[in-house]
Amino acid sequence: MEKKILFLDLDGTLLTDSKDITPENLAAIQKATKLGHAIVICTGRPLVSTAKQLEKLGLTGPGCYAITSNGALIYDAYKKETIFYKGVQKDCIREAFDEAYKFRLHAQTYNDTAALCERETEEMKYYSVSTILPYEVVEDVTKALDSSPDPIKLLFIDLHDRSRLEAFRQHMEPWAKKNRLDMFFSCDQYLEFLPEGINKGSGVRFISEYLNVPYEHTLAAGDAENDISMLKAVKLPCVMKNARPEMYAYGAYLTEQDNNHSGIAEIIEKFML
Repeated sequence: MEKKILFLDLDGTLLTDSKDITPENLAAIQKATKLGHAIVICTGRPLVSTAKQLEKLGLTGPGCYAITSNGALIYDAYKKETIFYKGVQKDCIREAFDEAYKFRLHAQTYNDTAALCERETEEMKYYSVSTILPYEVVEDVTKALDSSPDPIKLLFIDLHDRSRLEAFRQHMEPWAKKNRLDMFFSCDQYLEFLPEGINKGSGVRFISEYLNVPYEHTLAAGDAENDISMLKAVKLPCVMKNARPEMYAYGAYLTEQDNNHSGIAEIIEKFML
């Protein structure tokens, strides 16, 4: 049997709305890895949060990898080593935060262990609980990052009004182009800024080459805008039934089951086992 790689988004794809994994999804993943296939978690979450999920899923053996922060950091879960990293240049963070505040948006970035913000908000508390990631409220994120590497990304959140995030993205387009940053939604509430060219698709290509697995043996499953580059980078792109309707066009296969009813087990059983 030829080795295949399945690249899996977490939220809205592998995980249920309550951030759990169904027994059927877990059993299917275990079957696939026992047969020698690779399962690569591919998420917008930072490494600290993703590593906890990998432990929970049992994806920490040889050949287990994670593409985190939408491609900014790639991790060998067995060796517990970072094998790729590219951050947002620190000198552009202050302006991005200040512009976000004008749109009444929550703004955050990251150090190695936590999310960093300057204001205690409903959005920060929600994000921390849903991703199992601690956060720190600091006076100035740029000063707090002085002795740290460039952060993995900037994240702007509005839990109630996506249109404010859309208006902010449009407003920031010239600025983002000047600073060589890409902007995209990872869900309706989250707008992400990453280095230009860094996305889940770039992570998929890196891992496929790193593991020497040909394009013909790659699959992916996702549900949101930040999954488009990943879906375009594989031979068999699968879109979840619960995705926004505009995402359906990016899938060669649309699941019959949603993320709450083991849609990933459906994909694994149909195309890998």
